[in-house]
Amino acid sequence: IEAGTLLVERAPMTASPPRTHFLRTLGIAGWDALDPVFLAAVATESPLLLVGPHGSAKTMVLNRLAETLGLEHRHYNASLLSFDDLVGFPVPENGRVVYLQTPATVWEAESVLVDEVSRCRPEVQNKLFPLVHEKVVQGLPLPRLRHRWAAMNPPSSLDGADAGDPVYSGAEPLDVALADRFAFVVTVPSLAELSQDDQRRVLRPSTWSADEARPTVTRLVEATRAALATNAPAEAAAATEYAMLLAAQLARAGHPLSTRRAAQVVKNVLAVRAAARALGAADDPEAAYLVAARASTPAAAWGRPVAYEK
Repeated sequence: IEAGTLLVERAPMTASPPRTHFLRTLGIAGWDALDPVFLAAVATESPLLLVGPHGSAKTMVLNRLAETLGLEHRHYNASLLSFDDLVGFPVPENGRVVYLQTPATVWEAESVLVDEVSRCRPEVQNKLFPLVHEKVVQGLPLPRLRHRWAAMNPPSSLDGADAGDPVYSGAEPLDVALADRFAFVVTVPSLAELSQDDQRRVLRPSTWSADEARPTVTRLVEATRAALATNAPAEAAAATEYAMLLAAQLARAGHPLSTRRAAQVVKNVLAVRAAARALGAADDPEAAYLVAARASTPAAAWGRPVAYEK
């Protein structure tokens, strides 16, 4: 007590860790809200499909991600893709069929990007099912393959196009079953949807280095995996209840989820929550669940995106 005043020694305030940005590390501005989804997809090695307008950096971000992670990467343009491009040309050898491999075949790949997947010929598209979902081609496992990514323009809306929406000739709605094989289906923003500050960041000339990005990306991926292993068992029940409620509400809104998709929602919610923790985001389960939910409904790939209000 000094001069009638009680002096209380306060404990020093502990600052929360700074928020880390995953996609900015890859030189992508304006996509901060998608950070936990991308990080969750990479950390869990889950199939990822990007839907967005031309020139919105879909291909660039995935190629940069592969370069940063140091992966043996294959980038295919689905509009030109034949199945022989994936597996090589079959030739007889000692009474059996083998495939002549080239630097472009998929057998030794660690990551695969199928660009313009909605322009793929139906017979080739059907053969992508096991590649995306099971890491299998022609019934043979691909033991080195870890990441399966794809990108596409928005297909024509089955509910009718809004005035001013671009129309992509040849970009068909993706087969419903194929779209359902992608764990995360992410709609990426156009330039007009970014803030003015983010537009300036996008348009300003800049340099980017995979070597500089690699330590941060590697640290975030490892931290997400650790957070998932630590917290998922305790949070699985809540994530399951959330997925059941979400499926019921979406069904009422005309967007039913398959059983496989509802189970994927549970995994996605847990992974996105872990990624948010690794990024140092505010501890807000509801926000993380909503981000995961929006990236877990594949309807945008077949022309019926779920409106945000729904």
